[in-house]
This record gives sequence, C-alpha cells and structure tokens, in this order.
Amino acid sequence: MLRQAPPLEATEAFLVAARSASFRAAAQTLALSPSGFSRRIQALESFLGIALFDRSGPAIVLTAAGLRYRDQIEPAMDAIRRATSALRDSGRGRRLRLATSHSLAVGWLMPRLAGLQQRHGIEIELVITRDAQVLRMGAADLAFWGGFDADADIVGEMLIELAGVPVATKRLADGRPAPVTLGDLAEHRLLGVRAPAGIWPRWLAAAGFFGEVPPVAMVFDTNDLMYEAAACGLGVALAVPLLVERFLQDGRLRPCLAEAVPVGMGYALYHSNAEVRARPVAPSLRRLAAARDPRFGRPVRPLVRKRRSHPIARAARAARAARACRVRSVGRREHTRSVR
Repeated sequence: MLRQAPPLEATEAFLVAARSASFRAAAQTLALSPSGFSRRIQALESFLGIALFDRSGPAIVLTAAGLRYRDQIEPAMDAIRRATSALRDSGRGRRLRLATSHSLAVGWLMPRLAGLQQRHGIEIELVITRDAQVLRMGAADLAFWGGFDADADIVGEMLIELAGVPVATKRLADGRPAPVTLGDLAEHRLLGVRAPAGIWPRWLAAAGFFGEVPPVAMVFDTNDLMYEAAACGLGVALAVPLLVERFLQDGRLRPCLAEAVPVGMGYALYHSNAEVRARPVAPSLRRLAAARDPRFGRPVRPLVRKRRSHPIARAARAARAARACRVRSVGRREHTRSVR
C-alpha cells in the first residue's frame, strides 16, 4: 500500500523552519545538524512533489504552496502533540515539563525543586531554553522566563516586576572601590548579558542618570556567568531578583546603591494553551517568586547632579547671597534694639 502521509519528523521540521529565520536556527531548535535538518525538508518536498521554500534570496521564504501547507497541517500537529502529551502524562503519573533559563534553573529553581515536587505530588522536568518553540511543539508544558518578548500565540502571565540594582565586590580587581552613586557608574566597567538586551541603558534612564550612557564592557551568555565575573572583581553587574540572591547571601557581591529601580520588564509564566493554567504548580511559583529579597523593593531616587554654570552666573548668585546675608544681619540688629 502506498504511503499517504509524509513522515512525522519531516512535517515537524517543516513547521519549525516555517517559524525560524534560517534552517540553521531551526536545526538548533530540534538538536539536529544542519545537513540532517535539510535532508528532512528535502524528503518532505520530494514526497509532495513541490517546493515549500524559496531559497533564491539571502533568507529562506515560504512559497505560496508552503504557506497553504503550513496553515492546513499546523492545527493537526497541535492536536497530535496535545493528545500525545495527555496520554504520556496519564501513563507516567502527574508530570510537568517546565522551560526556563540556565541562570534561573541553577540559581533559583534547583534549591526549590524538591519542595515543589513534594508539595504537589508531581514530577517536574526542567527544559533549559528560552526558545518559545518548545511550547508550540509540546516539548514543554509551561515556561518561566524573565524579560521575554512572547509572540501573540504564547500566553503570558506576569508574576513580578523586575527591579535592578548595581552590585560589585567591595574592591574591584583594578584596586578601585565599588561605586556608591549613580555618577560613579560612568567610571567603572559595566557587565551585561545577551538576553534580555539593553537592560543597562533602560535601567540608567529609569534611575535618572543623565549624560552619555557608559558602554557595557563585557557581555555574557547567562546571568550566572555575569555574576561570577562581578564576584571576581571584573566590573559592576546589574542584579535582578531571584538570580542574584545566593551571591548576596554569601557576601561575594554587595549592592552599590541602597534601593532598586524597575527596568520595565518582569518574570512571567508562559504557555501555549489554556489547559496548562490549571496546573497546580503555577500558583506556587507565583508565591515563591513574590517572596524575593527585600532589597529589590522600592525605586531609587533619581540622582540630581549640580551642573556647572558660567562664571558670571556664579558671581551673580554670590552677590545675591551676600545681599541676603546683610539683610538678615540688619534685621537681627533692628530686632535687638527694639527688645532693649
């Protein structure tokens, strides 16, 4: 009997490629080599007898046939994933696959994982990624990410607002003391992370810093690496709740300012369908995330610097101050005479 449907792995590769910027990025999502991924796409096109992608330009683009095929098979693939996930969970007991970043997993979730599993009687499997494809493909039930810009088909529920505070060692590797004011930050090496991008400029603007924004001297793949670098005295890192607590608790890092500043983003729970909202672990994550370090509470007051003025203006202010002083002095003498 002739085969009427293409291999499932080929259609899965096609749907991932349809949402990716390149075949290479799609291959990374599926943990395949670029050549292995291309063979799956070629096998599907050979089976259908039509090209699904236009490869003539610098980027891959779906053909008209590819667009129609994607729209028609995507709902069916979603139904297959949901049915597979439900059947697998019923056979293995209660199980939740939670996607999160490496830094959140190592620095915050791992110490709390056993308590979450015992409290709810479920097995939690961590999926280390910030790629929303794991939700679309059914490889994860729920995602817990910070500073993530989700697409319209991914539902997000904000848990807490991110507020940051600069942290450093008491004395940096170059021998200088840690900064103590916003103005001092311009004289130090700033450390940053690739994602979320632009968090330092956003934080400096919210804190009231004016002038030229200092560049980020070193950029790291994870927050954990950035905090380790700061703990070694390589520069000043921007600390956010949940990720930095263990560095503060063991004294390896200390806040440079007294209070934190909101950065306009937050931690959220993400899922691709409404059924996941009933999972009991979501409220527990919400409570744990809310019980954060009190140092990430209130916004810091903006820095007010004294601007240098023209010498004539300074002289005029000095003259006004002198006149005011003479007036107060005369007033005191007149008051003394009247009392006598």
